[in-house]
Amino acid sequence: MNHADPTSLTMPSATQIVITRSFDAPRWLVFEAWTTPEHVRRWYGPSDLAMPVCEIDLRVGGRWRYVLRAPDGSEHGYWGEYLEIVRPERLVYSEGYEGLPLGHDHTVTTTFTERDGKTTLTSTLDYRSQGDRDGHVASGMEPGMRETLDRLEAVLSAL
Repeated sequence: MNHADPTSLTMPSATQIVITRSFDAPRWLVFEAWTTPEHVRRWYGPSDLAMPVCEIDLRVGGRWRYVLRAPDGSEHGYWGEYLEIVRPERLVYSEGYEGLPLGHDHTVTTTFTERDGKTTLTSTLDYRSQGDRDGHVASGMEPGMRETLDRLEAVLSAL
């Protein structure tokens, strides 16, 4: 791992990815930036992609959907359902990619832990199979995720 890189990605099992990142912001603010469409539009995805759709129905059983548009006009949609919400500590939700058949979604558990005014965000992605996990990694998700979290940090400093 590059120690200058504030984001950590590990694969503790054949069906998991754990992403960890600390932010110099209180957890209520990180939670708010993570769950409010007007903020998510500013940081989600690589900077060369537009976000024409950002829908969040933040309640248990509520759904979310994001669509990213590439410069060539192609669109990439992501969707899920909120399974558990403990504001501002924890979110559990499903996440799927519209380009894959149903049944290839995964569950994400994101925790927001504050210490001395800094918040550590930990997202644990639980996949149905090692093939699904490895396919997600092979899609180039890691560089996009790192850029996304860098962009979130910039949004948090501006809020």
